[in-house]
Amino acid sequence: MKSINRIASALAFSLVSATALAAPPPNYSQQVYLCNSHLQAKVDITFGQTGTTVNVLTESGQVKDNPFAHGVATGMEYSVFVAASTRPNDTSSWSINSTQQDGVVGTPQSAIDIGNSTFVNSSNCQIKGTVVLSTGCPAVSKMTHDDVTIERTWIGCGL
Repeated sequence: MKSINRIASALAFSLVSATALAAPPPNYSQQVYLCNSHLQAKVDITFGQTGTTVNVLTESGQVKDNPFAHGVATGMEYSVFVAASTRPNDTSSWSINSTQQDGVVGTPQSAIDIGNSTFVNSSNCQIKGTVVLSTGCPAVSKMTHDDVTIERTWIGCGL
């Protein structure tokens, strides 16, 4: 009887572990700070699923001055790269949707986003959201350039 309980416990643990592996990573929604916190951008990476598909939506706002930092950084050039990638199974190659926006801090820019989805057909499915922020920095930050990459990957795609 004890061995049956151990087997049942081990089976329950493996089912919980498999479910935990397939769960999406937590959604990411934060202000990202650059240049020793003199600049900032809002970044969101959101995962979702229906009965047959999974998806990721990756978004970034413009790079702008941090209102709580001393000094204004207008005139600094920045670039935001946003990508959503899927790999339906371990024999497939990555499918990548991406877009890039270049601007100047202090100049209004629209937020950018990109999404991607795949059929849930394999426990080896992967889906990934990526945001790369790259900017020149104001002298007051004591940096010349800053690059930040935020990436979240979901392995298992809900299976």
